[in-house]
Amino acid sequence: MRRKKEVTMQFIADQLEISKVTVSKALKDQDGVSEELRQRIKAVAGELGYKLPGADQVTVNAKNVVIMVQEKYVDAKEYTTFYLRFYQKLASSLTQRGFMCNLFPLGEKAPSAQELNKWFNDSNVGGVIVLGDVKKQHISLIKDLKISLLFLDCYNADVNVDCIVTDNYYSTFEITNYLKKCGHKSIGFVGNINATSSIQDRFLGYCRSLMGSGLPIKQECIIPDRDEFNEEIEFLLPKEMPTAFICNCDDTAYKFVQHLLSKGYRVPEDVSVVGFDNDIYAEVSVPKLTTVAVNVEVMTEKATNLIIDKIQNGDRDKPSRVFVTGDTVYRQSVSNIN
Repeated sequence: MRRKKEVTMQFIADQLEISKVTVSKALKDQDGVSEELRQRIKAVAGELGYKLPGADQVTVNAKNVVIMVQEKYVDAKEYTTFYLRFYQKLASSLTQRGFMCNLFPLGEKAPSAQELNKWFNDSNVGGVIVLGDVKKQHISLIKDLKISLLFLDCYNADVNVDCIVTDNYYSTFEITNYLKKCGHKSIGFVGNINATSSIQDRFLGYCRSLMGSGLPIKQECIIPDRDEFNEEIEFLLPKEMPTAFICNCDDTAYKFVQHLLSKGYRVPEDVSVVGFDNDIYAEVSVPKLTTVAVNVEVMTEKATNLIIDKIQNGDRDKPSRVFVTGDTVYRQSVSNIN
């Protein structure tokens, strides 16, 4: 059910038995619509009381957008540049479209949904983008928000909303295949697979690649990088070392390389290491890390378009799931042992 009662582009499209895209192009005076149909669409829109905003102008009903993110990701002591890049891109993109963008860190103590909904209403907030995984105690809060929602770089089975995520499964499947092409047949995984949905999907992509070649998935070669409280723990290396490791992110990969070096292993001569994200850690690591580059630009562009559409036209009956493919970046942390 739609949360808004005002006339939407989809409603106009239904009346004329045409697509919403056609209505959007006509109301924005874009190409691809005949002049006769354009005038007919505008006439029906006017009769129904639809407000016609300029294509690139702020409407009188323009709203603010709140970016919700775990507090730890904006903590100066722990913060990496990964979510900073997302937030900066979102803020820039939304501002260009006439929407203010505010950051809302989610800490241990969060306000009630009732308090948040009142604050959203008083602050003219029209939509919320949840950036990155959130803790269990925040899920019920988010579910009770009476506002347009979008998950970016995460998803949760308990919250049935639109989401835009990196194709973690396929991207890790591909980078594991690359290690196999380089001759590696014993490949480990570094990361707590219960920590986030992203890490779980990356682990599944790794498993699928090994299974497809009949290679074993050895439990002792799956090395956690954090505990159940998301606190870092020491890496415990297996007795029989694989020739390569997939790390759940570049931060972990950087620290894992440091640990290997401290134990006398050479990277990549003895052990190859790959990461994920193409974060700053991939560049400062010695050697520099082969990794998967998350397409931040495409993801934030899609997030901006979708949240504005939801604010202006209401939520769809069926939430969408958008997967954005990452690109493998080849550097010096992998050796070819064929």
